[in-house]
Amino acid sequence: MDRRSAQRRKRRERRLRIEELAVGMEAPSGPLVWRAGWIGRTAAAEWCVVFVAFGDRPAGGFLADPQPGPLFFAVWTSVVAAWVCCRLGMWRITADLDGVHIRRFWAVRYVPWSVIDRVELRRDGFLEFFGPGTAPMAGFFLPLWASRPLRRSSVGTQAADTLTVLSRRPDLRPKGQAGRAVTGGAFAWWALPLAAVLFTAAELLHR
Repeated sequence: MDRRSAQRRKRRERRLRIEELAVGMEAPSGPLVWRAGWIGRTAAAEWCVVFVAFGDRPAGGFLADPQPGPLFFAVWTSVVAAWVCCRLGMWRITADLDGVHIRRFWAVRYVPWSVIDRVELRRDGFLEFFGPGTAPMAGFFLPLWASRPLRRSSVGTQAADTLTVLSRRPDLRPKGQAGRAVTGGAFAWWALPLAAVLFTAAELLHR
């Protein structure tokens, strides 16, 4: 019963918070954008350093004595590491008049407002979109449990509340549509060249 009461209280608090946000909100003149800040970029850089310095390749995964299987594994792990780096440091969520644009690996996914019922911040820092059909996850905010000890306002919670308001109130949605200059390109444009850099750096370091 205590858990159910706590969940009901949280739902009630969020409903009131969203209603209060909607009352004081005005329709933005342009698209709203959330993106990785300095924490995300720092985490991405640290991830690359850790991968190059401590990533262990199997025998035959080096160009000096390559073998097909181990070499493929070394290349593939470099691509995955580059993807993680971009996911941490280059994510972007753009909300415009028609819907939400989410930067992904091969393309920028468009999710119309008509399929979004609400957006919530997960404990891992991702935003989860709820609605009919398959809804994606996006972003990588500082989780709420990490924001409280740092005495920082939760940007992820604010983003989730704002997107929920926009999904329910067409009159408050941003005016105009976002072009590619605002939504950004897919991760692949940066991840694939970065994977080559990580592979080469690890090759030189562990040779």
